[in-house]
This record gives sequence, C-alpha cells and structure tokens, in this order.
Amino acid sequence: MANKEVKFEPYNLEDYPEIENVDFPEEIYIAYAVCGNECGNKEFIVDGQTQICQYCGKLMFRTEVGKYVLEKN
Repeated sequence: MANKEVKFEPYNLEDYPEIENVDFPEEIYIAYAVCGNECGNKEFIVDGQTQICQYCGKLMFRTEVGKYVLEKN
C-alpha cells in the first residue's frame, strides 16, 4: 500500500477568530494512542477527541489513559 501524501493548508492569519479569554478545565484525560505498524505514529491525544492519525489519516488505538490536573500558576 503506497503512502498517500496529506497536505494541510494553513489559513491566512486574519481568517482565524480572535480569542480573548480561555477557561481551561480543572482536569483532563489524556490517552497514549498508536497507529498501525505500517504507519508507526504514536502520540498523546485528549481522550474522547479525534483519534485520526495526522500522518496517514487512519484511526489510532488508545492504549493507556491518564488523568491530568491543572496546576495554577
């Protein structure tokens, strides 16, 4: 199976919304996800969010999930 090239085109800076305030959650679950052997990508993802591999576009598998708690500065 040949690798397909995935192009991610950026928006112009003025095409992004202006953000003034962001409220981060007090805790979040992060999963360690792996792609298939053919691709080999591994990354941390927010649990419950997309599991699509950024390199090959296939579904990644969540292996371990951990809870992270926000530390106030």
